[in-house]
Amino acid sequence: MMEIKLKLFNYDKVKPRLYQETITATAIRKNTLVVLPTGLGKTLIAVLVTAYRLQKYPKSKVLIMAPTRPLCAQHQKTFKELLKIESKRVILVTGRIKPEKRKLLYENATIIVSTPQCIKNDLERGILKLTNFSLTVFDESHRCVKDYAYTFVAKKYLKQSLYPLILGLTASPGGKIEKINEIKRNLRIEAVEIRSETDKDVAPYVQRTKRQWVYVELPLSLIHI
Repeated sequence: MMEIKLKLFNYDKVKPRLYQETITATAIRKNTLVVLPTGLGKTLIAVLVTAYRLQKYPKSKVLIMAPTRPLCAQHQKTFKELLKIESKRVILVTGRIKPEKRKLLYENATIIVSTPQCIKNDLERGILKLTNFSLTVFDESHRCVKDYAYTFVAKKYLKQSLYPLILGLTASPGGKIEKINEIKRNLRIEAVEIRSETDKDVAPYVQRTKRQWVYVELPLSLIHI
């Protein structure tokens, strides 16, 4: 459990669960891969780690990446709601914004939410540098393999940042140990925090689901196939 009171986190909005605080306590110290089932609050962990890093490095920035624009927009909304930071300093950057305007947004923002492709392009253009970023979050981090943009951004971040810290989030890292090891190498992961719905600290928060099987008759065309 975390003993540090996070000044930038809005505890009036939500109270972190014990397993979220336990995972956060690891993630503020080491590059961490968090494997947690969907719906159990991976994003909240990212918000807590962000609050800690911005408290430790007040003039730094944080980069949050997710594979799709709708997911990025969702993250922006969550970070605005749960952090005591001016809304205008939590920005969503997409390729639809002109490069010169993106450069200005990067300079004035504290938290930048974007797709990895957009960040990769701007790093290559030179309109973004990650020197002053104290945290980078890789959502859906199981994608950080081969030549996906996450891999490029991770290398640049670790090379450029004065105080790098990486947080990877995923519900499904993959069944093959080779892929998991590749993700860990690409993100320089030092700790892995895994929880399932049956773990003692998670089970109390899992909602029971009811299943109802509905049988339908296949059309002749599908039966033929």
